[in-house]
Amino acid sequence: MRFLIAAAMFVVSVFLVLFGLGQRTIWAPPTSVSVSVKYSATGPFVIVPHETLALHPGNPQITVSGNSPTVFISSGREADISAFIGKSAYVSLPLNKKHTDIEAKQFTGVAPGFSPAGSDLWRDSTSGTGGATLATSSSNQGAVLIASDGLRNAPDSVSILWPILHDFTWSNILMASGVALMIAAIILAILHFSERRRKRGPQRRLPKAPSGPKYKAKRKVSFAPAKGRRAAGRARMALPAGLATIALLSGCSSSAPQALPSASPSPTSVSVAPPVVVASQLKRILSQVAEAAKAADDSNNKKYLTPRFTGPALNLREVHYFLRSKDKTIPALPSIVSSPLSFSLPAASIAWPRSIMAVTDEPGDSALPQLIVLQQHSPRENYQVWYTVRLMPGAKIPAVPSATNGAFPVGPKSLFLKVPPLNLPTAYGDLINKGQSSLSAQLFDVSHDEFFKQMSTNQQQQVTNLKNGKITFTHTLGDANVIGLSTTEAGALVAVYMSDTYLIRPTKSGTAVGVSGQEALILGANGSTKGVRSIYGNMLLFFVPALSESAKIRLIGVTQGLVSVRGL
Repeated sequence: MRFLIAAAMFVVSVFLVLFGLGQRTIWAPPTSVSVSVKYSATGPFVIVPHETLALHPGNPQITVSGNSPTVFISSGREADISAFIGKSAYVSLPLNKKHTDIEAKQFTGVAPGFSPAGSDLWRDSTSGTGGATLATSSSNQGAVLIASDGLRNAPDSVSILWPILHDFTWSNILMASGVALMIAAIILAILHFSERRRKRGPQRRLPKAPSGPKYKAKRKVSFAPAKGRRAAGRARMALPAGLATIALLSGCSSSAPQALPSASPSPTSVSVAPPVVVASQLKRILSQVAEAAKAADDSNNKKYLTPRFTGPALNLREVHYFLRSKDKTIPALPSIVSSPLSFSLPAASIAWPRSIMAVTDEPGDSALPQLIVLQQHSPRENYQVWYTVRLMPGAKIPAVPSATNGAFPVGPKSLFLKVPPLNLPTAYGDLINKGQSSLSAQLFDVSHDEFFKQMSTNQQQQVTNLKNGKITFTHTLGDANVIGLSTTEAGALVAVYMSDTYLIRPTKSGTAVGVSGQEALILGANGSTKGVRSIYGNMLLFFVPALSESAKIRLIGVTQGLVSVRGL
């Protein structure tokens, strides 16, 4: 019996192994699916929509060739590609009505083309001469833009290939089960033959003596009913067994239909704006920002900054380059690095301008982490740095949405915060000037604000030390472009530029206001008989709670620099 079981197990194992191999060979699906289309391109752009890339599962590979000497391919969100094309002429390659093939549709335009190379909108891109290939993805509304140089007609031949990754899980299970069963069958057969050999060992058999014929008494057939408890028990069991058999047979022949529960309606999905960049885009943007800053810092030349810097970030760095050109002993500004990236918060938006906040940490313990605030004003412009803010020692950034979800942009005039972002410099400056007697004193938490303590102390000392002059301090909004992104704590991170104006006038005739250090370098003199006006710029990062919250406004980071010095 054991041998028969082993033989059956062996046969089953062979079938399992063969079936598993068949799934990998004769029954395996094709390794890829491809579709090609040739069209007449009369515009500078060709767009492959998301629905076309998602025709088959997997990550498609785009191959482009045609009548253009240069070929450019990029991948990005379909809405971003459409925004970049704008009113220029283009060809779209959507699916036909049966969703089985691609058809070309020509759209006329009135605006000229624009080179798509180097745009921050693309997740990935490539270029080539005569042709190019790009592996892309249809996830997150992914689409593809094809062009030559953005001015000439785009290439006119596109091929899309979807590699098919066959799942061999069941094949592996079948083959592993077959091998395991085969081994078990072999072990069982070995045990069977070992036991037979042990039982057939050397034995001495004695012959038996002949015996006479044996007779068996014939059993009388009785037709009388059986008596006793056993007979009665058999009779009682026979009836229920028969009834059970009849019930089972009747159940097989006709079964009552069962009502299935109706499907409950699914809740309506809410359309949420996606983050303006993905991780790969942000890393590439920050890398280019760091390269531009390094080139400008090494050469002390602002021309390397202008492609990537603007606003207060450009202004403060430009003035510092001027000071270093006058005095080589002035230390360089802290470098801007792209990694390690410890914090990133892109805006969740489909409109422009778009904003991003990111924190990078310069190697070494002496430098504090730096928050970089970038903004893109239009689809055909790249992100530029508006603010570079050094985080204060011990400062904690509040909880924010994940980078994959993005944060809602907060308007500069928002009335849902403790203070509208545009009014932050005035309110904070009034607190610096007046201290706890300021009307803003109850709005700000300055218990751990070292910048506030240094500013207020410095102003009081200047007033005390100035004997023959009068000084006034004014803190105002230095730039109208206030950038805010929401947090998960019903508030916002707000980057704002505060301008500090120090106005000193002599109070006695025959006296003058003297300056030294960096102020003298910018003024070009050691003082002025009529007075001096010095302006400092402060790039500030605040956490501003919602109006309904009991928390107070906190300063998280600051970068200060001298902007201008003028005689009156």
